[in-house]
Amino acid sequence: MTNESLRSGTLFFITLILALSLHEFAHALAALLLGDTTAKDRGRLSLNPMNHLDPLGTMMLLFLAFQNIGIGWAKPVPVDPTRFKNSHRGMGIVSIAGPLSNLLQAIVGFNLYVGVVQFIIPAMQGPSAFLILISDFLQIYVQVNLSLAAFNLLPIYPLDGAKVLSALLPPRWSRNFDLLFLRLGMWPLVGVVLWEWILPFPGPISLIMGPFLEFLLKMTSYSAFWL
Repeated sequence: MTNESLRSGTLFFITLILALSLHEFAHALAALLLGDTTAKDRGRLSLNPMNHLDPLGTMMLLFLAFQNIGIGWAKPVPVDPTRFKNSHRGMGIVSIAGPLSNLLQAIVGFNLYVGVVQFIIPAMQGPSAFLILISDFLQIYVQVNLSLAAFNLLPIYPLDGAKVLSALLPPRWSRNFDLLFLRLGMWPLVGVVLWEWILPFPGPISLIMGPFLEFLLKMTSYSAFWL
């Protein structure tokens, strides 16, 4: 492994940990605001990444960061929808909070990146090694968060997108949708991920995430208030 690949892999891993931790924190905060204290009671209403990391998921994040293979995850936030005034709508709000937090992180990261590149580096009359490191980190941070937002909004269980779609459907359709994915379990997600790795042509993830990522990137770029 070259020094450059070690450096980029380390930055990628750090951004994944930060982005996923804030993603899970957003789920916990949304649940608390809607009346469910389950996540708070179990220590998940926290910005400390150690409270959100899953041992196996973190190991897979390392493979993803340094070998560009695999898929990692954090511990899911426990939610008790019976504590919401409207459990159907409440689960949708809690679910969308995670991807929205990633979009917000991308917007903040992009604005900071623009500030560093357009203002701080010219003011310093050239980039220092530290400023180059910061700008590279922010670039990766934006890319990671946009990818997490797009991926998690795919309507496939157990991703947030499936729960958001379920909340948007009429109650009868929602029940049938939930029962379908309850029977199928993780297999649809495993199937589409393996498709991307094994087959030589684009699968559902690429076909859906590609245009959606472009849309999110445009939204993020418009947020730079000094452009």
